[in-house]
Amino acid sequence: MQYKILASDYDNTLVPFGENQPRPAMVKAVKKLQAVGGKFVLSTGRAWSAINRKGQLGGIRFDYAITCNGACVVDKNGTIVAEHPMTNEEMYALVDFCEDYNYPLQFDFKDAYYAYCEYDILHKYYDQMNSVGLDCVDGEDQDRHLIDMPHAAFCIFPEGALERFNEKYDHLGLHFMQVGGQLPDGSHFYDIVRSGIDKGAGLADLCQKMGLSLAEAVAAGDSANDVGMLKAAGLGCCMSNGTDEAKAAADRVIGDVREDGLAALIEELWFDGPKAEPSDRSFGSAWETMER
Repeated sequence: MQYKILASDYDNTLVPFGENQPRPAMVKAVKKLQAVGGKFVLSTGRAWSAINRKGQLGGIRFDYAITCNGACVVDKNGTIVAEHPMTNEEMYALVDFCEDYNYPLQFDFKDAYYAYCEYDILHKYYDQMNSVGLDCVDGEDQDRHLIDMPHAAFCIFPEGALERFNEKYDHLGLHFMQVGGQLPDGSHFYDIVRSGIDKGAGLADLCQKMGLSLAEAVAAGDSANDVGMLKAAGLGCCMSNGTDEAKAAADRVIGDVREDGLAALIEELWFDGPKAEPSDRSFGSAWETMER
């Protein structure tokens, strides 16, 4: 067997956005992969608190998880395998900037998401999206980081805000990854991690710990925050519902998440099934729920 592990993004790769868990065909395929010794790695921008929920994966039990876009890798029990938490300077720069302009900002700690700026706005969006595990607690007292540092952050910036941030804090080299759709007012969603960190770095950390080479890993994703992983893996596959940036980074494009494209890839690579290719069907925007 050429490939030993499959690293899969969560939203719009494993699970269509707005749905509560993987579809039955996806669950069956992952379990079949694991039964023959393949390792399933959930690779997500979400923190451990958002994936450690009973029934969320519809019966799938991941062997490892690359969380917070590569900033924290854990095993199936949540034990940290590798981590790259933010520094005080990086965290305070984000807080100061978002407070100055009243931009929503949350930090991703292992136990929960904490909104340090504009909690009500963030909570409203999470409630509208109705996506399991996505919610935040009110952290506007801004004291959670006194216990330990966050692994990542998330913000909502209008047009031009990222450029203004970088004019002042470019020396920090924070890695902003645009995720999801664009809001009607032109605002964008960003995941934020330290310089040099992405899902590709997390996959490299995990392979090193497992004694594997990156050539033995398959990665599947759909968005900008998957680019590093798609490039790093021996085989990078983008969903047909993916962004142009993700498709350009991948070795090949597979079926839409809503036609179980990843399940077809597992059948091809591990069980000599037919080649997993996108159909000619049009499903529309995978982020329609959020964009509305």
